[in-house]
Amino acid sequence: MNSKQLQRLLIFYSALGIFIISVLVAIISIFPLDKQLRINEESNLQSTLQSRSLAVEQFVSRAKDIAAQISSRTQAKRELEVYNRSPNNRNSAVSNLTRILTDALNQTEDVVGITRLDRDNQLVVQLGLPIPQKFWKLPIQKPKISNQIRLKNESYIIISQPIINSKKQQVGTDLVLFKIQGLEKIITDNAGLGKTGEVFLGTLEKQQLKLFLSSKNESKNLSESIAKALEKTLFSQESGVIVVKSKYGIYGQIIAFEPVSNVNWGLAIAIERQELYAPVNRQVITIGIVIIFLSLLGTCGMILLLHPLTDRVIIQTDELEQQLEEKNQALQELKYTQHQLLVEIRDRKQSQTRLQNQNKILIELAQNRAVNQGYLSTGIEAITEATAKILEVERVGIWLYDDSKNYLKSLDLYQNKLNEHIREINLNFKDYPSYFQAISSLQDNNIIAANDARNDPRTKEFSENYLKPLDIFSMLDAGILIRGEVVGVICIEKCSQIKYWTLEDEFFVRSIANLVSLTIEASDRQLAENALRKSEAQLRIQKQELQQTLQELKWAQTQIIQSEKMSSLGQMVAGVAHEINNPVNFIHGNIIYATSYTQDLFNLLQLYQNYYPHPHPEIEEEIEAIELNFLQEDIKKMLKSMKSGTERIIEIVKSLRIFSRLDEAEIKEVDIHEGIDSTLMILQNRFKPKPGFLGIEVIKEYSQLPSINCYAGQLNQVFMNIIGNAIDAIENAQSSQEKQCDADCIWIKTQVIKDNWVEILIADNGGGISEKVRSNLFEPFFTTKPVGKGTGLGLSISYQIIVEQHQGKLECYSELGKGTEFIIKIPMNLN
Repeated sequence: MNSKQLQRLLIFYSALGIFIISVLVAIISIFPLDKQLRINEESNLQSTLQSRSLAVEQFVSRAKDIAAQISSRTQAKRELEVYNRSPNNRNSAVSNLTRILTDALNQTEDVVGITRLDRDNQLVVQLGLPIPQKFWKLPIQKPKISNQIRLKNESYIIISQPIINSKKQQVGTDLVLFKIQGLEKIITDNAGLGKTGEVFLGTLEKQQLKLFLSSKNESKNLSESIAKALEKTLFSQESGVIVVKSKYGIYGQIIAFEPVSNVNWGLAIAIERQELYAPVNRQVITIGIVIIFLSLLGTCGMILLLHPLTDRVIIQTDELEQQLEEKNQALQELKYTQHQLLVEIRDRKQSQTRLQNQNKILIELAQNRAVNQGYLSTGIEAITEATAKILEVERVGIWLYDDSKNYLKSLDLYQNKLNEHIREINLNFKDYPSYFQAISSLQDNNIIAANDARNDPRTKEFSENYLKPLDIFSMLDAGILIRGEVVGVICIEKCSQIKYWTLEDEFFVRSIANLVSLTIEASDRQLAENALRKSEAQLRIQKQELQQTLQELKWAQTQIIQSEKMSSLGQMVAGVAHEINNPVNFIHGNIIYATSYTQDLFNLLQLYQNYYPHPHPEIEEEIEAIELNFLQEDIKKMLKSMKSGTERIIEIVKSLRIFSRLDEAEIKEVDIHEGIDSTLMILQNRFKPKPGFLGIEVIKEYSQLPSINCYAGQLNQVFMNIIGNAIDAIENAQSSQEKQCDADCIWIKTQVIKDNWVEILIADNGGGISEKVRSNLFEPFFTTKPVGKGTGLGLSISYQIIVEQHQGKLECYSELGKGTEFIIKIPMNLN
């Protein structure tokens, strides 16, 4: 091989190697770039769709507002109510409605027809382009937008708007016919979509997908992929991007879809992949061409460099090595350029990842229950921990001014490595005036970004006492503002090395400071609400205590009045009984003598008749006139009846005198049976039958009881209350036919029970009482009797007499339809 051949081989293989290496490096670099650029194009397509969706929402909102304005006209509502109320005045109402709605129709060019229906969905007025009756069946309970309809070769939509009067009643419905030229312009505007881009507006009709509009106005069947995208956004309210590849993976479509708010419509944009990615492909091709060109240029340069040098390749080896070194250096520079390109791509990806992570953390913190509901300690700890994690720093502190603004107090200082929170640390204005001055300037959302905190004029005051001992190199501070005033600062501290804060870091810290402000405001609001609730609770308790005290005072007052009444009644009864007793005893004693004297006179008349059977005619006439025989028999009966009556009066007076012990306040030894019998004697008249009342039988089962120590008069009052209630219960049961047995009875049973106690049982077979009534039976002022027939104090006073004064028990057992039973238990010897 001669020198010329060697020269050509060296030049060829060197150029080929450089070219191949350059192309391989370019290919490795272009693939990630191509992928990222394609993702950006898909995001731009989604943004374009969102803009279209917002424009459609504005069109729908404007249409609804116009329909609402038409239906809300007050005069038109009144005329419609007149139309509904008065069939005779409908012509006048229709005329007025026509005039009012004509004015509404002329207000805007988009409205081409108004049809007003009454509350029965019948036509009242139809203006402009008439709406066929088959479209009147739109739901009328709330505003509703119809799908596209065709009238006279034009497309329209119908807004169904209920008409509500001042009483919140629906009095009719307006059907407003709208042009959709504005909507068509939004859909058919192909700006930014190229030649193959197409916009589709879909809706649901009877739960089936229906194409509303498309940008190319072609009446064709939707492809399966577009239909699938529209169904997702209509049925599931989803949004996103679908990549549809062709069979060979070269061609296909990109479909972005988005729901339209406030209406059951969905938007989709379909564009050919080739066209969407054309800018990406152009950029990639351009970069490839540039790289290839540079590679070729480098190769050509190397050839030009190598060509003169190879002339001496055999003779001058040193020159060849130098040329090789230069060649390697050029190659290294090319590699360095490629490396820089890769580093830039990686840095952009990392920046994007950091932004996504920061946004995610901000959203999580904003949704944190402790943060948004004002749980200050927990919320602040969550904020400092998340901030330290996302910014990869060792310390995050939140400091608040005291009232004088001369101190900054640590609300929370989180140390990441130790995973601990520190509080109760103070910074004094006198020690760090430059830092405090810098904080005051943070009112306008400024940032203290001290990359080299030890030398930064705003923070170097901390150097000796704070930064160096804790190995802190960098600080990033943002003001905490509440109602436009700086109340504190959030401080980010990086240890071990200097950190150069980016704009993303500054924006993130400002956002965190805003979250801290919201947490503090929520905490203050929660404390105020808790204080208010506590105050309200205390007021309610005081009100309840006052009401209870008032109730107790009323009850005590009524009880005193009742006691005074019973005491006066006892004194009066005792006096009346005494006054009646004397003359009755005199009458009763003389009846015995009157009976004996009358019998002597009758014997004398009999003897006279025996010895003088034929008296003078005048005497015989007188005997017949006075009916002497009848007179003799009737006088005997009359005297016997008078004797019985006086005995009855004596018994009643005796019972009254026993019952009159009501006014006796001291404890006495009495016979329980005597008190019960006296009560029964007084109530005797209520036991007797009368019209509408069958009477009551009293069954007494007395055991042998000793005399007991008690308040006799008060105990008689208890018997009177319970037996009186038993009579009332039986009378009510008879009148309402609630009685379940033939005989109406009151049972009274007494017995001695263990431990020297006496038990008195009083039961009736009346209608009984419910569990709800029984639970309130002994409450003061509780009564089931009509107004004027009961005070609600009888059983309450009885309970107090038995339980409190006699240290006993008063129990009640009852069941509806089966009567009531009261059991009184008192000790024989009351202490």
